[in-house]
Amino acid sequence: MKIAKFAAAVCLTFICSACNKGTNVELTGFIPAKFPLDYNKSTEIHSYKNPMKDMSAFKSVVVQEVKIEANGDNPDEASKLSIEFRNELIAAVGLPVVAAVGPGVLEIRASITGLKQNIPALNIAPQSQMRGRGYGFVACEIYALDGKDGAPVAAYADTQNTQRFSSEKMSDWGSAQLGLKTMADAFGAMLKKK
Repeated sequence: MKIAKFAAAVCLTFICSACNKGTNVELTGFIPAKFPLDYNKSTEIHSYKNPMKDMSAFKSVVVQEVKIEANGDNPDEASKLSIEFRNELIAAVGLPVVAAVGPGVLEIRASITGLKQNIPALNIAPQSQMRGRGYGFVACEIYALDGKDGAPVAAYADTQNTQRFSSEKMSDWGSAQLGLKTMADAFGAMLKKK
């Protein structure tokens, strides 16, 4: 009986350790302290939206060049991803782009704070996916300011991990691309939410 309990405990430990819990990148300080971020434990997302700011006051947007605080092993690809992320933010906000801040302009700043590419060869068979060693991730921090006076409008920080049943894990940067699009869309939706 003791051997059966011991074997069951070993099997349970192995099964639990085989699950990929993912990575959650800590905040880097890119988002200024004037944004009182709330942390949602269930989603592991840090966010803030100023209740005194209404998006209808903004007629255009400036999205600054995305900073890269973590470029993984490939700075060239990180640079490409930062450009894609900026474009995704512009699309998610849905306002006309202007060159300078001012009254009626929303200014957005973002940073890629964590980045790891997938290893597609480790994601082919289900057995090789058990520990998630071939999985990548991407983390970002985003905040928006009122272009008139620099007042805080909103902030968002998240980490997106490779999902086990996704096709993006079969390309080097597929998970990062999907993660950045997901986070840009979430930030855009948060801004538009009343």
